[in-house]
Amino acid sequence: MDYNRMMIITLDEKSVLFSTDAQKLGVHVEKYFSKRPFIVKLLNQLDKRIDTTFARFFYGEWKNNLSEIDFILLNSHYFSRPVIKYLNRKYPHIRIAIWYSNPVEKDTPVSYYADLNCELWSFDIGDCEKYQMHFNNQFIDETKVVASQEDPKYQSDVCFIGVDKQRLSYLLELEAYFVECNLNPFIYVVDSSKNSYSNYDYKKPISYSELIKYEANTSAILDVVQENQHGISLRPLEALFLNKKLITNNRTVLNMDFYEKENIFLLNKQNMSEILTFLKVPMKPVAETVKEKYSFKGWLNNFFI
Repeated sequence: MDYNRMMIITLDEKSVLFSTDAQKLGVHVEKYFSKRPFIVKLLNQLDKRIDTTFARFFYGEWKNNLSEIDFILLNSHYFSRPVIKYLNRKYPHIRIAIWYSNPVEKDTPVSYYADLNCELWSFDIGDCEKYQMHFNNQFIDETKVVASQEDPKYQSDVCFIGVDKQRLSYLLELEAYFVECNLNPFIYVVDSSKNSYSNYDYKKPISYSELIKYEANTSAILDVVQENQHGISLRPLEALFLNKKLITNNRTVLNMDFYEKENIFLLNKQNMSEILTFLKVPMKPVAETVKEKYSFKGWLNNFFI
């Protein structure tokens, strides 16, 4: 497999697809635009509203290397449609895949790509069945999940970091229960457009490297998924690669090849009292061959199976 003939085009360095592991393999990892001054933002909106490709004049240097590329991976975003139109017209030989890292209901409608020559891929099995998408598991960038442990500043018994997405009420209920059990929870709900409370003290966003420091110094990572989500988020994979326990309400984990009852607690309203016992049970090692499937390389190879 020639990774040098593959390209990822994404929003910015914060994107899940802006992968250090991909770059190490030789995959070209690019941003749509090297800079987005006002004129580019204006053209982005124009392209979105009237289905044009005016912003193509401001694409990054990557557009000069497309004759040497066979496969391009884009994230689901309104920026991606004009790029696909441009690629379909100028470089019809290039295979294009769109990656949905969120449920379709919370993301770009699949109809946005209906008339384009591209493939739609998702981690959510329910969405794959509903919209005839291709399935792939989530992946983790291994170089990004390295952090020093035993740092008092970051230590906790249970850790959740994320945006609200209608989860705050349940998170606060869990936080109160953990405190009642004399546990030290770290529940960090980030201020965003997904807020559901007007009187809650939402927190400032933190970098992914900072998030990993908190997760590396906790006993268990808490994963509360959105309603109707049928795939796993990154938290189970972060727990897997950081060798941490996972507390989750996502039943999908029961079908994952890395599921071990000693490591993963399936949370519901009736079994909260069992969490303390779960936290005391020693973890069971997971085979490296299983972990490899969720590495960037394993994930990318799935597009060619």
